[in-house]
Formats: sequence, C-alpha cells, structure tokens
Amino acid sequence: MKRDLVLCGVGGQGILSIAAVVDQAAVAAGFQVKQPEVHGMSQRGGAVHAFVRMSDGEIACDLPPDGAAEAILSVEPLEALRYVNWLAPAGVIVTDLTPVANLKNYPDSDRLYEALYSLPRVIGVDATRLARKAGSPRAQNMVVLGAAAALLPLEPERIEHHIAELFARKGEATVHTNLVAFRMGRTAAALLARLVDAGVVPLHAARVVARLDLGPEPVDGAVLIACMALASCPDAIARIDEAVGATAAMPLDAAALSKLAEPCLSRVATPA
Repeated sequence: MKRDLVLCGVGGQGILSIAAVVDQAAVAAGFQVKQPEVHGMSQRGGAVHAFVRMSDGEIACDLPPDGAAEAILSVEPLEALRYVNWLAPAGVIVTDLTPVANLKNYPDSDRLYEALYSLPRVIGVDATRLARKAGSPRAQNMVVLGAAAALLPLEPERIEHHIAELFARKGEATVHTNLVAFRMGRTAAALLARLVDAGVVPLHAARVVARLDLGPEPVDGAVLIACMALASCPDAIARIDEAVGATAAMPLDAAALSKLAEPCLSRVATPA
C-alpha cells in the first residue's frame, strides 16, 4: 500500500495543518511517512504546496515521481490545476470550489471549472461555505481533508483524533469547529459520490451539493432520494434560486426538496 498526496493552496489556508494531521495519523497507523518541507510563499495569497508520502514499506525518496500521486488536496481550485502533472492517471483531485482571485489574469469561473472538470476524477466541494457554517472560514482546510478522507488508508476516527490534538492548544471551541468541518467534508463528498454514481454530471452535482444546507451528519433515506431527484433536474440551480434566493442554502427537508424536484422524481431509482 502507498499513497502519494499533493497538498496545495495559497498562503494562510492551512496547508501545513493538513500535512500535520495526515502525517501524525499515518505514523500512528504504522505507516512509513515522508513529508518534505512546505514550499511557497507563506504570506496570504502566495502559492503553497507540500507532499505527503505514506506506505507500508520503505519510502526511498521524499518526492513522488511525476504522474504518481493518488490525490491532490487543494484548498483553492486554480492551485489544483497547477500540480496536475504530479497526478496519476487514475488519481483524484479534491478541491474547494471557491476561488481566491490572487492573480491579475485569474480566469473567470466558467473557464476555471471547465478546465478542472475536464480531468477524469474531481471531488469539488464548497469548503469555504461549509467551514463558515462549522464556525470559522479558516476551517476550510479541514473540510477538504474530510472530502478526501475516503481516499486515505486511515480510519476517520484516527484522523479526528489528530485534528483534536493539533488544535487542542487553541481551545475546545476551535477543536469542535475543525471536527465539524472535517465531518461536513465527508458528508459533501459522500453525497457527491452518490449523485455521480446515479449518473449526474460531476460539475452539475458539485453545483447542486454546494447549494444544499449540509451538516456533519450523512445524507440518507428520504432526503437522499430527494437530493438525487433534484440533482437529476438540468435546471436544479434555478429551482433552488427560486425557492431560497441566489445566495442562500436549500434546507435538507425531504418534503421541500421533493416538491422542488417533482418533475424529475420519476427519473430516480430508490437507492440501495
């Protein structure tokens, strides 16, 4: 078993915190780990990246070869594209979808998402909004880590233990915020996976999930069926806008979601 990860974002987004949690959880799980120093501009706005390598055998080199990383974890969508040469053909990009327009020629969102979703496997979550709901926008890094958790050879409970250890010196409230953010990331990624498995186009699925008022609890039962129905509607975002406005999140109420998705309900099979 081996996992090579690229962690990236811009200064101030907590890339080093993701690396610290994954490193400590992997060591505690008995894996060999290499994590060279973080590279980039430490001030807010500058590009930052790091590598984490973990394996159940010896790791010969600090850096993975080009085209070998199983995942890119990015806290900024354009930064994810900066490192695609490190990604394996079957690798996955996990990224916040909220841009940080820190460049004069930063692309518009349509161009950015078109380029991002031209890649085979992308898990895009609105980590910034979910972090705010969890209690602090600075917890967006833990949302991204949560969205990537299913890709890691580490139990979520082990990762949570090391999140709590990392933030313990900042107090119980900060620990709670970051744990909730991590769980929200897991919830968003799991719902995205169900929608994509049901045939929803990944970018459309990401846009719909980004407009739902997710919490840390898994989405299942009647709410999951209603979310799948809504996501199957090509005009799902317009329907949400009409129901709650262009900036608000749609509550996870099965009846309200089903009513919104009523014309599309016949397209959805009951999930197993």
